[in-house]
Amino acid sequence: MKKITLNFCLLIIFCLFAERQTVNAQELTYEVPLDVQIQASSQIIEGKVISKKSYWDANRENIYTINVIDVYKVFKGQQLSTVEIITQGGSVGLEAQVVTPSLQLQKHDIGIFTLKNNTVDITTQHSAFEAYSDTQGFYKYNIFNNTVVNPYFIKESITGFYNDIIDLTNTNYLNVKDFSADQTANRGGASISSISPTTATAGTLTELVINGSGFGTTAQNVGFANADDGGVTFAIALETEILNWTDTQITVLIPSGAGTGSVAIINSGVTAILATSSQTLNIEYAQLNVISDGVSTGTNIAYPTQHINEDGNGGYTWQMFTDFDANAAANASFMRALNTWRCETGINWTIGAVTNTDIPADDGINIIRMDNGNELSSGVLGVCTSRFIGCFINGGTNLNWYVDELDIVFDDAINWQYGPSTPSFSQFDFESVAVHELGHGHQLGHVIDSNVVMHFSLTNGESQRNLSTGDINGAGNVQTRSTSTSVCGESLMQDFDCSTLSVSSEELSTAISIYPNPSKGIVYINNSGVFTLENAEVYDINGRLIMQKKLVNTTLNQIDLAGASNGVYFLTIHGSGASITEKIIID
Repeated sequence: MKKITLNFCLLIIFCLFAERQTVNAQELTYEVPLDVQIQASSQIIEGKVISKKSYWDANRENIYTINVIDVYKVFKGQQLSTVEIITQGGSVGLEAQVVTPSLQLQKHDIGIFTLKNNTVDITTQHSAFEAYSDTQGFYKYNIFNNTVVNPYFIKESITGFYNDIIDLTNTNYLNVKDFSADQTANRGGASISSISPTTATAGTLTELVINGSGFGTTAQNVGFANADDGGVTFAIALETEILNWTDTQITVLIPSGAGTGSVAIINSGVTAILATSSQTLNIEYAQLNVISDGVSTGTNIAYPTQHINEDGNGGYTWQMFTDFDANAAANASFMRALNTWRCETGINWTIGAVTNTDIPADDGINIIRMDNGNELSSGVLGVCTSRFIGCFINGGTNLNWYVDELDIVFDDAINWQYGPSTPSFSQFDFESVAVHELGHGHQLGHVIDSNVVMHFSLTNGESQRNLSTGDINGAGNVQTRSTSTSVCGESLMQDFDCSTLSVSSEELSTAISIYPNPSKGIVYINNSGVFTLENAEVYDINGRLIMQKKLVNTTLNQIDLAGASNGVYFLTIHGSGASITEKIIID
């Protein structure tokens, strides 16, 4: 049984903590404990990200980023001074890829990496590795308050964390390059008097004005609460997102990764906080951006994205892999999640023919599938991959980007609750995960608000299937530009018409009666309307399919559950392009 973290702790950057605490499940993951990581890792190092560059793999199926790490200490494995860590996603020329969730490293990041040997077919210059357990495989240092953090772990002492690893490896670390974990982050004389606005959105080219004094006349860094980890670390604005910097005022675009929290002025080496805001910046929603240096090599710019009429029928056609399509419970759960979005925002997503393609790749197939074996990293429930194409505008001085393809993969080894019932303590709610990942496909990023679908975390036993105002507003904003502003010569997305689905389901529900309920085992479906009934499925309280039946188009159909155990079941009836689900009780 995989260990699940249940306690939630939001780290405020200047608070003190007990020596060890547990944080909530980050993005849609489950905990992989430190002792498991150390045992499974082939290399464990302390180091700093000094550069990064993205490339296609050898088969040109996916884009990866090679992050070059300057090694300070080796806790396990070879004595190496430089390593390369391969992470998913990045941009190459006018093509880009964003994978959520996945480890995304930034230049100047420092911490301890638990690594496994690289499995990606890509050319590297140094010994290459992947993070074991993905986002959990990087224990990032917050040197501002001497803490070590990953999505499930906070420890106040960096040197104390050294001892934790030594206790598990039973060997001391090898010092490769001097690095003092006890260095202090001295503040300057800067102060922030106000920020404006105090409620905004992220990744939408929204400007934030920071007023104060002592900022200096040379631009440094602006940090925001990182929405991917609940504000445990900073999301640093790109240099190109800083529009103006004077000694008394800074104007900055709020980056895609910003969440609700304080704003900080940070020195150029990302080693000292110069000032923090007393006011909280509230982020209603965030949108994904493509980060690209396509206009000027080495100069990264964050670009908004949008959808197009990719399939010629107004939007995008998803295709379920054969096994996923045959999993009736997963299929039905995903369709409910799909309808949640397209019936609320109008995004034009349809389901096409079943496919026998069983890999997520840049192949023109918007695939929905379960993973094979250990394909997804340990600790990951599911991922959504957005693939983009860009084009130059304004004489080559700017870029537009649009979604070219989407892929979603779920972990088949998870104890899923497919619904319609809610998950038990030991289950993860499949529909909630699907709604969340489709939100990424809708081009939404994370927020820090446990009441909304795009909150950065979901725990076992929790369901979050309904869209909030922020979810709807953020997705609606993407949909508006996707249906009104053409980019790169592509035709506009057309709004999906959900009226047929919703009206038919309502009418079907009115026309159908199910009796007796409770029942001793025989249940009748009475069709008093003019609808063509197709089939019925019965699920138990855990979402397991226990019966399928083709319905006949007469007034009365019988469902025989005489052999079923007493308890609660869910009967789903399909007909005339709609479906309804009713709870039935066998006693």
